Amino acid sequence: MVRIEVINNLTEFLNHIEISIEQNPGPRWFRGAGDYSHGLSPSLFRHPDVKNGSIDAIELEGRVIARLKQTSPPFLSAPPVTPLDWMFMAQHFGVPTRLLDWSENPFIALYFALSSSQGNKTPCVWLLDPLQWTKQALNNVNLPRIPDPADNATVRFIESLTDDLAPRTDPIAIYSNHTNPRIVAQRGTFTLFGRGLTAMENTTYAKSCITCLIVADQVKQELFKKILSIGYTHSVIYPDLSGLGSEIKTSFGF
Repeated sequence: MVRIEVINNLTEFLNHIEISIEQNPGPRWFRGAGDYSHGLSPSLFRHPDVKNGSIDAIELEGRVIARLKQTSPPFLSAPPVTPLDWMFMAQHFGVPTRLLDWSENPFIALYFALSSSQGNKTPCVWLLDPLQWTKQALNNVNLPRIPDPADNATVRFIESLTDDLAPRTDPIAIYSNHTNPRIVAQRGTFTLFGRGLTAMENTTYAKSCITCLIVADQVKQELFKKILSIGYTHSVIYPDLSGLGSEIKTSFGF
């Protein structure tokens, strides 16, 4: 079980991040969730046939990506080349994959948590030590850096998943190619899941790599106002006309 902390203001939010880095220096990634109970599993794993075990998640993802490749050419000026880039594009446009979105920017994650929380749902920001996590996932304490799409470790991990006897099935942290403006604006990174369906927070070593920062219910609205006041607005997160339109709508009280 991961450590859970309650935050009441930005100072407490930043203090927990600083404490985490002081305990184990290195990069930190963040994921905002409007509902703490959703957990850390990718959208592909929520398919009912994956959950009940009647279809393999990787097989389903292969069929989904194949359909995307078949039907997307009229909308693409330059189609992706590598399997990972097809995954990144699919995830970007809401197609279910084994990828789980994270951000290198804690305020962007906090924006997502607060802006998507509805009713009495409890928003939270998940704080991840991605290098420590991936060392554990790959059983390699000497891993020097977080894998990226050009890294042989990433390629080997993906290829190994076709082997039913692959020794490890836990997700790994990976950097993404900056293939669209939203990934750049959101400082987007990912965890890539394998065959294992266990949510990240329920993994045996999660406690050493993940902290859940829950936003106290009574401060949700005030904290969201503060995030907007320091420049984390909709058009910053979504740098296009749609994002700007939503920002203007909100700023005028609609």
